[in-house]
Amino acid sequence: MSGLGAVLTLLSVLALVATMGLNAYSGMLTVLTGVDSVRPLRPGRRARVLTISGLAVVWCAVGLSVSADFSTALGNALLLMLYLLIPWTAVNLVDYFFVRRGHYAITHLFRPDGIYGTWAWRGLAAYGVGLALMVPFMVVGPFTGPVAAALGGVDVAFVVGLAVSGVLYYVLTRRLDLTTEEPAVAASERELALGEPVLVNDSPTAAGTPVVNGTPAVDE
Repeated sequence: MSGLGAVLTLLSVLALVATMGLNAYSGMLTVLTGVDSVRPLRPGRRARVLTISGLAVVWCAVGLSVSADFSTALGNALLLMLYLLIPWTAVNLVDYFFVRRGHYAITHLFRPDGIYGTWAWRGLAAYGVGLALMVPFMVVGPFTGPVAAALGGVDVAFVVGLAVSGVLYYVLTRRLDLTTEEPAVAASERELALGEPVLVNDSPTAAGTPVVNGTPAVDE
């Protein structure tokens, strides 16, 4: 149809702008969350705007540099993300289905002083080892790992990442005493069931900790 190309172009641009807005905000959240993991941070509007602006400069530079062969660059970028996600997915799946079996203190996931702490060395160790052992099996861009080369360029890194990280994490958590987490899990479920932190005398506790039956939820 005559003129349909212009209409589709306009609609595509609008869709891309909406998608880029979501991606920009998600990227900002990722950066600020990473900083907060090392140094406590309470980001306001200024920090968010500056982070998005900085990321936009980086994205623009990368986009212009790969515009000559965009499809290949996009494929390599997606493959790199896949490499990074595979061992972490293995850790999460093993933890959910075989270690904690779906029982978590949800509210503690957002507290650095909660039962899970700031860093979980078992998960990080399993992730790091799995990712490192994936490298010889990778085929991405100009890089071909020695094992992948011996296999004729076949990339089986995802199998290695899933198997190594999943099995290693399961082994490292065999002696993990999950009974110590049960009180916090129960308190978290009660807190979530109430929909909001319980107040004592119409005011939160001094430390801001939700209260159950007159005592802090964690202690309860």
